[in-house]
Amino acid sequence: MRRVGLALAVLLAAGCGTAAPEQLTAPGLTMGGRPVVDPQGLQMAAEAQLSYTLSFGYVARAGSEAVNCWFARADAKTEVDHRLWCGPVQVPGTAAATDWVPVPLKEVERGDAGVRLEVQPPQVPAPGNRSTPLGELVRTDGRVAEADQGVGEAGPDFLAVLPDDGRTVPEATGLLRDDQLLTRVTGYATPESWSTPKGELRAEHGVRLRVLRLAVERLTDTDSAFQQGPWLGWDPQRPELSLQVPGRRHRLPVDRLPESGHVFVVYTVPDAGGPEELVLDTVGPKSLEQRVEVPSGRRTAGDWAVLHREPTPAEPPTAKLPVKLGDQAGSLEVQRARLGRQRPVSADDRYTLVTASAPDKALLELRVQGAGLPQVPGATVTKDLIAVTLPDKSRAPLVGARYGGEAFPVAVVVEVPADARSVEVSVTSGEVALPVLGATALESTGAVTVSLER
Repeated sequence: MRRVGLALAVLLAAGCGTAAPEQLTAPGLTMGGRPVVDPQGLQMAAEAQLSYTLSFGYVARAGSEAVNCWFARADAKTEVDHRLWCGPVQVPGTAAATDWVPVPLKEVERGDAGVRLEVQPPQVPAPGNRSTPLGELVRTDGRVAEADQGVGEAGPDFLAVLPDDGRTVPEATGLLRDDQLLTRVTGYATPESWSTPKGELRAEHGVRLRVLRLAVERLTDTDSAFQQGPWLGWDPQRPELSLQVPGRRHRLPVDRLPESGHVFVVYTVPDAGGPEELVLDTVGPKSLEQRVEVPSGRRTAGDWAVLHREPTPAEPPTAKLPVKLGDQAGSLEVQRARLGRQRPVSADDRYTLVTASAPDKALLELRVQGAGLPQVPGATVTKDLIAVTLPDKSRAPLVGARYGGEAFPVAVVVEVPADARSVEVSVTSGEVALPVLGATALESTGAVTVSLER
C-alpha cells in the first residue's frame, strides 16, 4: 500500500545522534462544511461490520496490508465523502485488482460542534462487480492511500476471473452444459504465484492458489430461440456457474465470461485441501444441478446423458425435401439440428419451455424453412406432417414447434434417445386444411438423413 512515509527528523548533536519519527498530523475532516464528530470511532465501527463480511466470504482479503476503513476526500481540503471505504479486498468473480466496500454514513445530528454520523451496513458489491472510491483515501491518524493498490496476497475466498493470456497450464478435463451455457475444464494448476496485469499474486498464510482454465460458450447469445417473448410461465432463467471449494461456494458471474472463448479462474483453497467441483445450475422449470470434480472431470451430480454431448453437430445439415403445396412446387430445408434437455416452443401466441421426459432422452430441435411455397399461415397444421424417424424405424414423438406465420413451422421439437446419432426427416403427403387456402393437396417424396454427430 502506498502510504505517506514517516518523515525522519535527524538530530545532529556532538558525539551522537538519534532519529525520531515525526508524528503524522490528524487531518481535519468535514462533511457539508461541518467537522465530523468522532471520525476514529466511525472507522472502528465500520471495521467491526466489515469483519462479518470477510468471515462469510462475501469479499476476500487482497493486498499486502490489513483491511481498514478510510474516508475519501471530496475536495483538496477537508471535505470527505458520505461513505467510508473499506479495503483492500477482492470481490469474488472480479479481476485480480483492488476492490473496496462502501459503508454509508447516516447523519443523525448537525450543530455547532459538527455533524454526528452513524455507520450503516456495508454495501457489499454483488459477485463480479467492483466498487472503488474516486478521491484520495485518508485515515484519522494522517495516513493516506490511493484506491488502486495492485495485488499482493490473496486471502480465503479469493476468486478472480481473468482473460486467458495463452500461458501453459497442465491439462484437465470436464464438461458441463445446459441449453444456454457450455463450459469445459481444459487446464488446472497449483502455482506458488500467478502474474497478473496488477502484479504478482501470492497466497497468504493458510491458503494456497489454484488456477482453472475454462472454455466457455454462452449458447443463449447464439441461440435466438431463448431471446423470444412473451413467455408462458417461467422465462428462461440464466444458468448459474459456480465453483465449490472446501467451505465455500463461489458463483462465477456469467457477464464476466466471454461469449465464446477461454478464461482463467484464479482462486484460493485452504492448506488442508479438500474436494473441488465445478457446478452448473439450470434455473427455472424443472431445475437441474450438475457437478464435475476438478481436475478429474468425474461427474458427481446431474447425470443427463444428452448433456454429455455437444449441443449441435459439427456441420449444420443442408438437407432439402421436395414439397408441392397446391400448384406450387418448392422444398423444405432442414437448416440446423440442436440436441438438448430443454427447448422453447410456441404456446398460445407465447413461448414456453419443454423438457425431455427422462435422463436417457433428449429433445431434438430441427430448424426448417420452406422455399418456393405459398406465403400463407399453416404451421399449426403442417407441423404434424413433418415426420422424424429413428434408426429403429419408429417415429419420434412431436413435443412442440415454433411458428413464424408461414406454411411450415420455423422449427419442430421431437423427443429422441439421448444417444441417437442420426434421424430421417420426411413430409407426409395428403390433403391439408390451411387457414387461407382451405383444403389443399400436399405432396412430398423421399426422406433425408440428418446426422447428429459432432
